[in-house]
Amino acid sequence: MFNYLLFYFTLYFLLLSAVVIFGLFKNGKKEIVYTETEPPIDLQNLILIVPFRNEEHRITVLIESLNASTVLPKEIIFINDHSTDDTVKLIEQIIKIENYRIIHAPNSISGKKAVIRLGIEQTESEFILTTDADVAFHSDYFESISKLQYTDMYIMPVTMKAKKMFGQLYEIDLILVNAVNVGLAGWKRPIMASGANLLFKRSKFNAFDSFETHKHIASGDDMYLLRDFRENKADVRLISNPEFGVETETPQSFKEFLDQRLRWLGKTGHLKDHLSTGLSIFQTLLTASFFGLMIYYLIIGEITFALILLTWKTCLDLIIFAPYFNRIKRMKTWLFIPLYELLFPFYTLLILVLIPIYKPKWKSREIYLNN
Repeated sequence: MFNYLLFYFTLYFLLLSAVVIFGLFKNGKKEIVYTETEPPIDLQNLILIVPFRNEEHRITVLIESLNASTVLPKEIIFINDHSTDDTVKLIEQIIKIENYRIIHAPNSISGKKAVIRLGIEQTESEFILTTDADVAFHSDYFESISKLQYTDMYIMPVTMKAKKMFGQLYEIDLILVNAVNVGLAGWKRPIMASGANLLFKRSKFNAFDSFETHKHIASGDDMYLLRDFRENKADVRLISNPEFGVETETPQSFKEFLDQRLRWLGKTGHLKDHLSTGLSIFQTLLTASFFGLMIYYLIIGEITFALILLTWKTCLDLIIFAPYFNRIKRMKTWLFIPLYELLFPFYTLLILVLIPIYKPKWKSREIYLNN
């Protein structure tokens, strides 16, 4: 049994550290080049698209970030996806910049993916940047973007920040996934993107977009767009430098957290990304092996050995993921990994139980719009 444990933890450490630690290093070397060659992106060839629906209580941070920006893109396009609250009035009351427009989606168009395309159709620019209505960023965010060289797509950082201590557990779940995504981008390619901070070339979007194949799914604009660019062999680059990042709040409740994760899992399966699917299967096998060992030792009464097993894995995860947490300046959240490790088995079991029986909604709408 000891030999098996030694093999398991050696395999776990070598594989995960190769992806996360060395992948982060390799991607960091790539990122240096992204701002060192010419020509850089001209902000007058860039528009920002912000879809929103009933964001009255969240959009203030975005407007304040825009107001404080040292430079701005050519135009900021707010697209109203049939809001029933006072989001539009609030934007008009507190925004101080002049180069913005609010586009109201007609009754024939609804859903984030559809309204983003409406904004793209009604604007002109070489590059498009999408974000969410509840993000915040530093005042020189657009200055940083103006240093990037031309390419087809940039996947840029999105960091969740908790207001309450327990919310840091919600942060960890996403940070661990992002760490693996950055590592994979260093070795091969990213498997995830977030529409909260996604920059891409309009001409490539028009050439690659496969909206008709997934328009019946309300969410997932970012992941489907990444798939379209990947399948057409576009130049897709991932940036982990927080200088290019935006921040958003963690889910406000455990139910909201579960809804978010279930939405992500649902669209991941529909994307048919073999690399992502293969890694998910491998990660599931590793996790199941670990849980199986824990349950075995608890059943035979070896509680001390089970605790030692959990401690080993926690220490390895702390070591492996520390460089990425440091990279994104979230070391305080890194300290919550031991608590996360204790709760993770219960969270995983709950997710597995909910997948076949619970259908989360997106902005009070069904995820699948029709059959």
